[in-house]
Amino acid sequence: MVQQAIHQNAAYLAEKQGLGVIDAVLDALNKSGYHNQTAKKIMVKSGDSAVLNKFKNSHNYELVYLIDGDIRDITNSTILEIKKFASSVVITKGSVFPTDAAFITLQTDVVPKFQAFGFPVYVEKFRNEFLSQPWDFYADAYMEINTHVSLMEINGVITDFPSTAAKYRRNRCLGYRDLPLYMSPVQPGGLISLMAPQYLPPAEAPGPVLSENDVIEPPLPPVVEKPPTTNTGNGSMAPGPTTRNGQPTIVASMILSSIAVLATLLLC
Repeated sequence: MVQQAIHQNAAYLAEKQGLGVIDAVLDALNKSGYHNQTAKKIMVKSGDSAVLNKFKNSHNYELVYLIDGDIRDITNSTILEIKKFASSVVITKGSVFPTDAAFITLQTDVVPKFQAFGFPVYVEKFRNEFLSQPWDFYADAYMEINTHVSLMEINGVITDFPSTAAKYRRNRCLGYRDLPLYMSPVQPGGLISLMAPQYLPPAEAPGPVLSENDVIEPPLPPVVEKPPTTNTGNGSMAPGPTTRNGQPTIVASMILSSIAVLATLLLC
């Protein structure tokens, strides 16, 4: 099992709220002993390259870049740029199998392109509810996972239902040289090709191609310490107490809602 630390809005928290969320997470990892153990892999995931750059020299954590949005392709130069600050990526299911009106239309080359550069590729987010799956999977969560694994050879799934993914991984059929027919992956575009032309959904605009400009972020701003305020009772806020040297007292705090620890299931 892999642990992830997810950071959001680090720049805003540092500049506007005076909170160094990255320092807080590193401090928590150090105090918990995760910085000097090898029993568990620590994966730090963020969609902000500036955040991951802050972790580059902090122990042997796996830095995971989150591509939070469907893409249809990615340039080699963009992958090389991501390689400067991350060692693996998380992409959406729509970046693997684009859909139109919940029907799979095709498969992209995003996964093999990343893997050709040595990136493990994790895909999110897998759920059991049939409304979260394209119709091609016939409301079968195992079929959806199997298609991503056996056809696209992804490295892991991020799921709200880890027991489903764990049960799939224990499937004895995965060890067979010749897989049974019911373990065959869904063929992209297979279901929509059976529809009569008059019932086909309108064509959707293709997803974007991820470029270097999409992944390069400015450095994080320094943490701007802000003095605490107190309510004066008439609806206005007054500056907080000062110390004997006349400087405002700084109260350290951490917003836990900006940090989450999730479980990711590695498939290989």
